[in-house]
This record gives sequence, C-alpha cells and structure tokens, in this order.
Amino acid sequence: MIEKGIIVKHILYLGGFELPDKNAAAQRVMAIGKTLREMDYRVTFVGVSKERKSDITTYEEFECHSLPYPKSTKQWLRHIWKFIPQEKLEAHHPNYVILYNFPAIASMKILNYCHKIGIKVFHDTTEWELTGGHSLRNIIKNADTQWRMKHCLQKMDGVITISRYLYDCYHSKVNTILIPPTVDLKAEKWKRNRELTAGEVVKLVYAGSAGLKNKDRLDRVVEVVSRMENIELTVVGLTEVQYVTTFGEIPEGCQNVMFMGRVSHHEAVQAVQEADFQVMIRDDTLKNRAGFPTKFVESISCCTPLITTLSSNIGDYLFDGHNGFVVDDKHPLSEVIEKVAKLSVEERVRMKRYCRENNSFDYHHYTEELKKLFA
Repeated sequence: MIEKGIIVKHILYLGGFELPDKNAAAQRVMAIGKTLREMDYRVTFVGVSKERKSDITTYEEFECHSLPYPKSTKQWLRHIWKFIPQEKLEAHHPNYVILYNFPAIASMKILNYCHKIGIKVFHDTTEWELTGGHSLRNIIKNADTQWRMKHCLQKMDGVITISRYLYDCYHSKVNTILIPPTVDLKAEKWKRNRELTAGEVVKLVYAGSAGLKNKDRLDRVVEVVSRMENIELTVVGLTEVQYVTTFGEIPEGCQNVMFMGRVSHHEAVQAVQEADFQVMIRDDTLKNRAGFPTKFVESISCCTPLITTLSSNIGDYLFDGHNGFVVDDKHPLSEVIEKVAKLSVEERVRMKRYCRENNSFDYHHYTEELKKLFA
C-alpha cells in the first residue's frame, strides 16, 4: 500500500474492459494496475459495462468507473470518436493516461489534448483483429484498427505490448515494453497449494468462447476426443447448441464431451483446476500471432498443463512434456491425445507440479519492465 504523506502520481487507465473480471481485458489491466500500485502510483480505471449505466465502484482498493457499453450505431460512433469527454478526463487530474486497445480517432484526440497540458499517454495493445463482412460498421472498424496499429501507436509516448509479435512491430519505432497477461499468484482463486491429484480417467477441459471458429478450433478437439476411450472433455463457455451453431454437429455416438455453457469466472477457474489438461488449438492467423492467450496463463496458474499449438510466443513458456504438450505438423493432435491417454496418474501429477513451480506470469515480476515507461 502507498504510505500516507507520500506524493503519488496518478494514472488513468481507459478502455473497453468490463471490471472486475468480466473479460480477459479486465484481468489484464487489473494485474498491470497492481504492479503500478506497488511502484507507488495511484491507478483509476474507466471501463465499460453491459449490465448497467455509468457507475463508480471500488474493487481491490482501485477506483473503478464504468461507462455504458455502446449498443446503438450512434453510441458506437460516439465511443470510437471520443470515448470520454475531455472535461471528464481532466477532472481526474492524471499525470499519465493508458489507453487499452483504444479506437484510433479517440486515441489521437486524447493524445493531442493531453500533450497540450503536459500529460504523457501510453497505449496498452493486446490484439490486431480485423473483422469479416462488408457492413458499414465492419468497414469502419477495420479502417480504425489499421490506422491505430500502423500510425497511432507510433505517436504515443510508449506502448505496452502483450506478445513478442507486437513488440517486434513497434520497439524500433516507439518506446515499447513487453508484458504478457499477468496474474496475482497469491490470490486464493488459483488454489496453488491444493493437493495435486489425477484419476483413472484423463480429464480435458476447454474454457473459453472459441471466438466463433476464428480463434480456437474446438471442433478438431471434439472430433479426436469423441473417438477416444479413457478421455473426457468438459467445454466451459459454450452450450451444446452454441457449439453446433458454430462448428456443426457433434460426431455421432459421442458420449465423452460435456458442455457447461457460460459460467462465472470463478467456476471456469475451478473447472480448469479439476482437469488434467486444458486444450487450446489455434490456427496461425494475424489475430493469434498478435495476441497472447489469457487461458494459457490461467491454466499454468491453476497448475493445469496444456495441450496446445504454439500460437503467439507461448513457446517461450511451454516446455513439451513438462508443463504441456505441443501440437504441430510433427505432433498431430490425435497422436498427442493418444499419448496423454496413456499417461499414468503419477506422470500427470508430475506435470501439474511443474506448472506450480512456474511463476513467469506473476505480476510482481514486471516492475522493471514498467519502469522503462514510468521513470
């Protein structure tokens, strides 16, 4: 905590995150906020809410403001044009502003305004996603994304990137640091001190939304698992109807895939903890190269190894046969899952223990990286 009497600088963190933990964005900014707080900065968040109108709350001793999530086209255009009025921004009296995956127009308006009054502006960028379709809204969104990624970020006072791909894009053009998704490993929700066990049946889990087939190829996992004995797959975040709508029919006779639908973040974490492995299969796309999967970080934090393709730069943290198994051209998914099905209870527990020893994503380790911007 910041001691009384110390003059602290104030950071205003703005973006489309749903606090406290409704989306991966909220978890990322909260973790970075904790690191900044330990550096003696005061952090205020201004995010969005789909459930209520403008609101002010306190979460983990952070002041958190929520703006209504844009629903109509008019609201959405206002969102990308300015997000927050200048007078409200100035009312917070920040010394620094961090923009999280911010629209290009709003980014430049805030940057220009802040520079006039001596406030530095940084951008926390975690994605490079272009939408399909040719609607006016998609055309505007894609144009805004490309302008942000190719022009706006280079004008910022600094950029926080989530992946090696994004870091390589910007580090020679603007002051850039790399911070993957981080967590508080001391938080009770991870239950890292629990007894690590495994049963006779190998339990797999997928926790996520699958990104409408553009992110996680859950269909490939279901196809393989449906043919396997001694394997169970629990799908968290999708109902069976949603899966069929996205991927098509489940293989006939499949009895070892269960769908939980959307649950709370706490319940999703618990499901990952109860599994032997989390499965995450992704294609090599710009979206997947530029991002970094939060579920990878959460799985390791839960002491649950992964079966995964090496999207983004997770190869920096995954060690085949120790905290997970790599799926690639030389190691097809079917062969990897067959290998997993033959693992003994002791071998699976050993891999879980290896995950518990990994603290690469603890937010406490990124103070020095943030000092490169906030010095």
